[in-house]
Amino acid sequence: MVPAGYSARRPRPSDAEAIAALMTAADEGADQVNPADIEREWRGLDIQHDTWLLEAEADANAEAAAYAELLKRADDHVASEGYVAPEHIGRGLGTALLELIEQRARELTPEGRLTNGVIAANRAAVALLEQNGYHPIRHFYRMAIELSEPPPEPQWPAGLEPRPFDREHAEAFHDATEDAFADEWRHEPEPFDHWRRRRLDDPGASPDLWLTVHDQDEIAATLICDERRYEMGWIASVGVRKPWRRRGLGLALIHHAFTEFWRRGQRTIGLGVDAENPTGATRLYERAGMHQVFDAVVYEKQLGV
Repeated sequence: MVPAGYSARRPRPSDAEAIAALMTAADEGADQVNPADIEREWRGLDIQHDTWLLEAEADANAEAAAYAELLKRADDHVASEGYVAPEHIGRGLGTALLELIEQRARELTPEGRLTNGVIAANRAAVALLEQNGYHPIRHFYRMAIELSEPPPEPQWPAGLEPRPFDREHAEAFHDATEDAFADEWRHEPEPFDHWRRRRLDDPGASPDLWLTVHDQDEIAATLICDERRYEMGWIASVGVRKPWRRRGLGLALIHHAFTEFWRRGQRTIGLGVDAENPTGATRLYERAGMHQVFDAVVYEKQLGV
C-alpha cells in the first residue's frame, strides 16, 4: 500500500509545523498554512484513527512526504483531504493516501459518500481522483482583500443593533448561526457541545471579533472571525437569517469585520465561499472589494458500488 522507501504513522502534536509546511508547499499559490491552523483542524478530528503522515525512510531527518485526514460529517458522508510534498510527487504517495482514506471511510460508512477536496489548478490531484472513480460536485472559492486605506464604516439597517458576542448567550448565538446556514448546500447541523469544543474552547479563538446583530430580542445575524488564520485575518462565517436578508446586513457585517481587522493592523483578510451560494454571497464579497484567490473543487465517490 505504502511505496517502498516510505512509512506511514499517525501524526503527533510535534508534527504540526512540518505538516503545515508540507500543505503550503503542496498547494503552491493557495493557503499559507501555519502550525496553529493544523492544531485548530485537529481539534475536530480523531487524529489517532483519521490522519496519516507518510515519511521517507531514507531521510535521516524523517522529512514529511505526504499527509491526509478525514472527518465523518454525517451518517453517510466522510470528507477527506490529501497532500503530497512537491519533491515526492510521482512516487505513488497520492495513490497510497487515497487507499488509506478509502479503507477507513468504508469502515465508517460502508455504502456512504466519500468526498475529497483539491485545488482546481492541481492537475495531478484532479487526474488521480478522476482515475479512481471520483467526480466533481461543487466549487468553493478562496476570496481575499488587501486593505490599503481604512474601510467604510458599517451602515446598519434601521432597527437593528450590533452587539459584541456574549459567552453567556453562546448557545443562542450558535442556534442563530445554524439557522442562517440551514439552506446551504449539504449543510450538516453541528450540535452545540461539539461547536463549543471546536470553536469557543479553541485556544486560538478570537471571540472578541465575533458579533451578533439584534432585532429587539431576536438575533438577526452573526459574525465569526479569527484574528489570524492562513497568515491573514479570517472571516469564518457571515450568517444572516432569512427574515433579515436583502437589507444590506451582510455588507454591514463585512465592513464591520474589515474595520476591526484594520484597527488591529491586519491588512490582508480572507474567507471561503461556496461558488454557487444560493444567497449570492460571492457577489456580496465582490461588492465589498474582495477577489478570488483560488478555486477548490469537491470530488465525490460512492462507496460500496
